[in-house]
Amino acid sequence: MSAEHPGSGRRHRALVIGGSIGGLFAAHFLKRAGWDAVIYERSAGDLADRGAGLGITEELFAMMRRAGLKISRSLAFHVHSSIWLTQTGEIGCETPRAWHSSAWAIIYKPLRAAFASEDYRTGMTLERVEEDAAGVIAHFADGTEERGDLLIAADGVYSTIRRHFLPEIEPHAAGYIAWRGLVDEKDLPEGARELLFDRSAFSLPEGELTVSLPVPGPGNDMRPGHRRYYFIWYRPADAARRAALFTDASGRSHGLTIPPPLIRPEFIAEMKEAACRGLPPILGEIVARTPQPLLQSITDMEAPRMVFGRVALLGDSAFIARPHVAAGATKAALDAAGLADALEAAPGDIEAGLARYERERLAFGRAIVAHSRHLGAYLEAQLKDPALRSAAETARDPETVIAEYGAPHLVHGVDPSRLDD
Repeated sequence: MSAEHPGSGRRHRALVIGGSIGGLFAAHFLKRAGWDAVIYERSAGDLADRGAGLGITEELFAMMRRAGLKISRSLAFHVHSSIWLTQTGEIGCETPRAWHSSAWAIIYKPLRAAFASEDYRTGMTLERVEEDAAGVIAHFADGTEERGDLLIAADGVYSTIRRHFLPEIEPHAAGYIAWRGLVDEKDLPEGARELLFDRSAFSLPEGELTVSLPVPGPGNDMRPGHRRYYFIWYRPADAARRAALFTDASGRSHGLTIPPPLIRPEFIAEMKEAACRGLPPILGEIVARTPQPLLQSITDMEAPRMVFGRVALLGDSAFIARPHVAAGATKAALDAAGLADALEAAPGDIEAGLARYERERLAFGRAIVAHSRHLGAYLEAQLKDPALRSAAETARDPETVIAEYGAPHLVHGVDPSRLDD
């Protein structure tokens, strides 16, 4: 692929809006293909403190290798099986399904570290986009204007760019929320290491679901005693309840998510009390010991289009799959690779490359969102009259839940022998 304008000797330039995992992968792949790529991130601070646990797939590690990053064993924690914990805390069943888990920051940091400040600009809030015969222009809140041959919308769930082109497409609340948390291994209750650190654990309280597993500790630390334990706890919540949960003490509503320090203390206390009362005892105690839980409203979304002239949507700006597929980072990375590959397959013809990208990634996005809705059907149905629920909305076999969790389109277990030392 020629990454230059025909006859000009000038390299093509991509403006990447959003400096999270999807934007970083897109910039990595385009740079390796010969493009100039600059990332514009609205946050002025480091993003490394965002997110919690992260599902690891073979495809995500393949994308990291493609970006030129070393894949060490410390990037992910391997569990050899999955268990269902009964409400009394006993192992109700165990399956040999393996997982790799990590923490969001552990994947983000090496991607981010590869970019110098001139190629990763913080505090840049996009206001609008326009196109002309020469390309695309991004207008930022500080008055800056940047011109490129392509603009990539990797600005997430609340994408300014998607809202410009598709104002009617917004995340749809599924009727339940998720509490997440990380607990240091040293703070876990007695017996947790022996029971939980070689397995992922599922619990199915009435109308709810928890999934938990070990992850590396700070600084990718895998040493016993220095690791962490992650959980996600899905709970039904109607519109009024969600509105209250995502409103801080000052009365400000934060919509579908809320900065963790602004979660009202009474809601955290209520959640921890419910965990001790309703979860298997060892999980309830782990949740109660979580220093700073995270909270999100579960949503999904699918855009009917991903390309608008020289503008391409990527990752969560186009498709939001519920967390049950454990593949948000992988989906964004594969979108980025698909974009770079499509442009390479159409040398000198950006429009043709973008058309191919849209065609291929629309199909994948629709499939993964559909599966995430299937996995969340039981939880979503909790707000319905029981007499009106379908068979799929009432089925709750633990072995089926464990077998179906994740994305069937992806490989969630990673062969440890393929990881670097």
